Amino acid sequence: MVKCGRRKPARFDGQHFTSISSPLAHALTIAPDGELWAGTDEGLERISAQALNQFGRLPVTLYHPGPGLSTHIICLRFSRSGILWVGTAGGLYRFEHGDFSSVIPRLGIFRIEEASNGHLLVITAEGFMEWDGERAVPHPEVASQLDVKTDEVFHVLEDSHGVTWFCTRKGVARRTGGSLEKLPAYGPKDHGAFRAYEDPQGNMWFATTGGLFRATPSGLEIAVPGMNVRYMYGDRDGDLWIGTNGDGLIRFKDRAIRMFKTADGLPNNLIMTVLATREGSLWTGANCGGLSRFDGLRFRTYSEKDGLLNSCVFALAEDANYDLWIGTYGGGAFCFHDGRFTQYSKAQGLTSSVVKSIVAARDGSLWFATPEAVSRMRNGQVRNYTTADGLSSNNAMSLYEDRDGNIWVGTVRGLDRLTGDRFVAVPSLPAVGVVPMGEDPSRGLYMYVATKGIFRLENHQPISVAPNILPISMIRTKGGDFWLSGEDGIYRLPPGGLQGLRGHDEPLDYAQFGRADGLDGTDCSFAFPISALTRDGKLWVATPQGLAMLDLPRFPRTNRKPEAYLREITVGRNVQHPGHELVLPPGTHHVELNFDAIEISSPEKIRLQYRLDSVDSEWLDSGHPARAIYSNIPAGTHAFHVRACNRDGTWDRIGMVYTITQQPYVYETTSFQFAAAAAGCLLLFCFYRLRLRQVAAGLNARLEERLAERERIARELHDTLLQGFQGLTLHFQAAMKQIPDREPARRTMETALKFADEVLLEGRERVRDLRAEPTTVNELSDMLACYGEELSQNREVAFKVTVVGAPQLVHPVVGDEIYRITREGLANAFRHSQAGSIEVEITYTSASVYVRVWDNGCGMDPEILGSGRRGHWGLSGMRERARKIGGHLSIWSKPGRGTEIDVTIPAKVAYMCSRKESLRQWIKRAGKKRGRDHVN
Repeated sequence: MVKCGRRKPARFDGQHFTSISSPLAHALTIAPDGELWAGTDEGLERISAQALNQFGRLPVTLYHPGPGLSTHIICLRFSRSGILWVGTAGGLYRFEHGDFSSVIPRLGIFRIEEASNGHLLVITAEGFMEWDGERAVPHPEVASQLDVKTDEVFHVLEDSHGVTWFCTRKGVARRTGGSLEKLPAYGPKDHGAFRAYEDPQGNMWFATTGGLFRATPSGLEIAVPGMNVRYMYGDRDGDLWIGTNGDGLIRFKDRAIRMFKTADGLPNNLIMTVLATREGSLWTGANCGGLSRFDGLRFRTYSEKDGLLNSCVFALAEDANYDLWIGTYGGGAFCFHDGRFTQYSKAQGLTSSVVKSIVAARDGSLWFATPEAVSRMRNGQVRNYTTADGLSSNNAMSLYEDRDGNIWVGTVRGLDRLTGDRFVAVPSLPAVGVVPMGEDPSRGLYMYVATKGIFRLENHQPISVAPNILPISMIRTKGGDFWLSGEDGIYRLPPGGLQGLRGHDEPLDYAQFGRADGLDGTDCSFAFPISALTRDGKLWVATPQGLAMLDLPRFPRTNRKPEAYLREITVGRNVQHPGHELVLPPGTHHVELNFDAIEISSPEKIRLQYRLDSVDSEWLDSGHPARAIYSNIPAGTHAFHVRACNRDGTWDRIGMVYTITQQPYVYETTSFQFAAAAAGCLLLFCFYRLRLRQVAAGLNARLEERLAERERIARELHDTLLQGFQGLTLHFQAAMKQIPDREPARRTMETALKFADEVLLEGRERVRDLRAEPTTVNELSDMLACYGEELSQNREVAFKVTVVGAPQLVHPVVGDEIYRITREGLANAFRHSQAGSIEVEITYTSASVYVRVWDNGCGMDPEILGSGRRGHWGLSGMRERARKIGGHLSIWSKPGRGTEIDVTIPAKVAYMCSRKESLRQWIKRAGKKRGRDHVN
């Protein structure tokens, strides 16, 4: 809504006023296409409909209808044909197809109205005139008939019923047909009327010197005495807005709820329960006030003097015989039949004199909920049910009979259902107060669970359907709406609002009614029942402040979509208008988004939710004023969503979307992160290579140590044991020569010396092995070939050794270990595989030396292959040897498909040619050499 406040245009969304233009305006009007036209002292301004959704200084187009005083705009009017009529201090102008044309020149124009015949009813500086489309026709006779001067007719308006109304210095007159009637009080003293207005409902309102008046068939009635009215406007929701001189902007709204109190005949305002009987009567029960019946105008109350011995009424019910049953706090239950009350309390078998709820079951029995038990009365006999009969608690709060005749009991510790002659608790409910409320068409039972909201019972399992609503009463209308009443007010839910399963974070459609709708207070009573629907469609609700009535057929409804928008934005400490998007500089640590929704008639009913993508995991409820605050928004482009419900509680699931871009620091950009990742990978690779060199260097050092130790041992053996053994052999040979040939001892000595020569030869071979030189490809393959051929003798096995790659010098220790690993693999293959073919493949590459032993035999037992069962240490030994020289051994075997043993040793460990000095060592050595040359 747009208004002129102190002649300055401002926009009002229901809660906030926002200035939309700086020039002072005298008149505002909305074009059929939604554009806003403002008449100012400087000319005529036009603001496009699209620009009205912006904030701050709006783009306007300025027009000057004519020269001089014609730039001072006084009034504006769009005719039904879409023509804009402009009243200025210098005449009346017509604006059509982008051009102005003068209609009534050189006269001040103060009011413009359109009659049903298309003529204009114009108030000018010279009095009332009528523009018939071709010329201006003065009507001085009207002033004469109304007994005023020609310039004392202030406003002429023809309403939607064809009645013409005249506002003059002496009051209000109307002309119906050819008859002119002056409405009382019409006279010379303080009855002047200055403006007339017809609201969308057809009511006529008048601004007079005595205040605000409304026309009635008999005359005028005062609405607000003494109000200094300047402007009147009726919105599409039926509310009347009054712009005053000094008293601000005032809204008149029909209350949706009417409260009945003691002035209407109730015994007191603390109404506990209400019941609509099948014959159409309405009964209420007051706390210590008695039982009252409403006859359509007033209430007739029954209390102690009428036989109701306890007037604290907390429950009402009607049985099949149309008798009324009353539950009281302290007097038990009473039956009202033919104007007489009959008491049922402890003397008749009830366990308590406090009755909280009554159900007249379809089988003719009566059920009473009391703090001590649940009592059933059938044919005058009372049966009491307690926890011994399955109740969750003896303290029963409410009773309910469903459409299938099942009896449900809500206690302070859960919900129970009568099965046979025992009660069975509903599982999965917390041990808190539960109130069964009603059913939907699919027989789903709804219940209120204390502090947790509404649940629906499906397949004997409770499902939460409305956690934010806390009612104890439910009524379903013929149209399918659910009306709920409880401790936080009255609610209306659309048909199916509680039946459908909502998705994650899906809002619940509901409208809440409270003080702004006429309800005195925010809560309803806690008794049973507290709401009733009468035949005429009126909903009655018991409250501690009186009896509330809602006329549902006349209840205001809307299907308009709520319009959410951003009002302003705070970035750091700077407040700015939102614009179309928000771009935040790097390092922004505080963003505050203020938003709202447009709702003129009932802004208090608007609920708002918001969510920022990639920041908020779910929709968040906003308070009032609605704002979202973010301290650290991640770099990138994000969508800020705002959704709202209208005054009927229907949510706009799509809502408003606003784009927020957080610019990143340099180190947060994709290119920087990619470069950093690449640098990190390169650094890891360098660390890996460095570590690999360190491991290889360590392993090579250990191998050198082992080689040096072997050479030392070989020298020691050669210089001591072998030399000593050689000397002994010579001594033995000398001694043998002294023994005659015929002596048996000589032959024994010769045999011993022969054995000694063999031992000495074998010792020299062992010493030679300890001082082994680097193993060549031919030596390793020849040794393996010799060993394989030795094993294949007397066996029908095809054996071969294959060498792949250029020959390389292998470190002696590594070559020895490779030979022993391969030898163990060949031995196992020949002994256990039962293979027809066995192969050895030796592969030399720049990265590693690779040896493969393969057979096509029976394969290994998986248990032996996996764990090395006791008695099979060869596999473990092979792995240990490979690990000691920095290699890797893998074994593949499948039963019936053979076995393959693979050994891989890195080149840095295996090859002698890879053991070169580092670049640093070469540079250092080269530098020392240059230094020596310089000294020389």
